[in-house]
Amino acid sequence: MTISAQTWREAANQPFSLMLAIVAILPMLAMPAAAQQLPEGPGKAELQKVCGLCHQAERSAAVRLTREGWEGVIGDMIARGAKGTDEEFAAILDYLSKNFLGDAPRPLNINKANNIELESVAGLTRKEAAALLKWRQDTGFCKSLDDLKKVPGLEYKKIEARKDFLVCFEAVPAPPPVKK
Repeated sequence: MTISAQTWREAANQPFSLMLAIVAILPMLAMPAAAQQLPEGPGKAELQKVCGLCHQAERSAAVRLTREGWEGVIGDMIARGAKGTDEEFAAILDYLSKNFLGDAPRPLNINKANNIELESVAGLTRKEAAALLKWRQDTGFCKSLDDLKKVPGLEYKKIEARKDFLVCFEAVPAPPPVKK
């Protein structure tokens, strides 16, 4: 099956695609070069050629996404100006999906999320993430996403837009250590 550049562009217009691209890029920035090696296989040369024009192609080694997740990232990169043929993008997708396959995305628990997760997954600004963390510290845990409507300085429509990827599970304290 060949996926056209137009299909990639359409995927890039989805809000989740931007989130996946951000989530895909953040951990790569912290990876040491030695840990970022690309395995041999069909599509590696295309990845290095197309993706290597803007960033180190080895960044992909730090990320694990579903095939749909990689489609979103590639669509976003095309929207940002990545140049390649439909065949090259299909080869890159196959390569990434085979060598860097991950689980389906898990929802982010707002009660345990740090500022980076709130920014990248929930789509909040730094100021909004800080406001939510302060509210959580002052007020306690949210029991439902609707509780976040009470957070001063938080634009709740961002939470509403990503509600399928966010949860408010009660944080359970760790049990005390067992004494022998």
